[in-house]
Amino acid sequence: MSINTFRDLEHAGWLERASSYEVIAPVTRQAIGPILASFGDVRDLALLEVASGPGHLSGEAAGLGADVHGVDFAKTMVDLAQSHYPSVKFSEGDAENLRFENQQFDGVICAFGLLHLQNPDRAIEEAFRVLRNGGRYTYTVWCTPENGGEFFGFLMGAIQTHGNLDLDLPVAPPFYRFADPDEIEAALTAAGFSRYEIDTIPVVWRGEQAQDAVDVIYKATVRTKSILEAQTEDARAAIHEAILSGVEAFRVDDHFEIALPALMVSALKPK
Repeated sequence: MSINTFRDLEHAGWLERASSYEVIAPVTRQAIGPILASFGDVRDLALLEVASGPGHLSGEAAGLGADVHGVDFAKTMVDLAQSHYPSVKFSEGDAENLRFENQQFDGVICAFGLLHLQNPDRAIEEAFRVLRNGGRYTYTVWCTPENGGEFFGFLMGAIQTHGNLDLDLPVAPPFYRFADPDEIEAALTAAGFSRYEIDTIPVVWRGEQAQDAVDVIYKATVRTKSILEAQTEDARAAIHEAILSGVEAFRVDDHFEIALPALMVSALKPK
């Protein structure tokens, strides 16, 4: 597969990464409860999950009585989700060009998916389009290091100290853009949403060994993995060593805990 754009990079990466993604699932699953709670009672609601990945959010919603359809652009992820939750509908789909009719769903949910899109503004517009009047759109992204995101602050600090960020990689959208209140308001307003709420979800990464912090990069990320793989061998080794030694600051008894809070945004389409 030719890698010319950020979308190409992400698509190829998630096709490859589906089988190893579960290493990060204990982290991302911490957002499932708050996301579904933003809808109140989900029984009988028609929900669309965009960038459904391994399907855990859709599966939980279906278990609570929602009629859920999950879409993801990586066939391997769709197949994995379907194997996890055979009774839930999953299919390949493009977040930026959804194949559903206007006003087809009561709610659209997207857990950490906006970070992986070439044109996330278009995905927000598409979510608005397929929502019924009065419907809700809820998404999560990672908080910035300045707002408690210790894991990414720690990781990027190691890369900036020992590596090089001037790399021959496709241009990527800003990682923390949709955690910025001004950007949130601008994007949601442009799409047509009238009201929204912002909440912080306390999420924690836990590892048994320091090496787990390195493994999660290679097994459950695309953008960061690509940055590390583009380094020289010496720089990459130095980054690994910095992560392994630095994670000791987060030891709690016989394991490690690093804060990785999520920002949850929930917006309403006007009635």
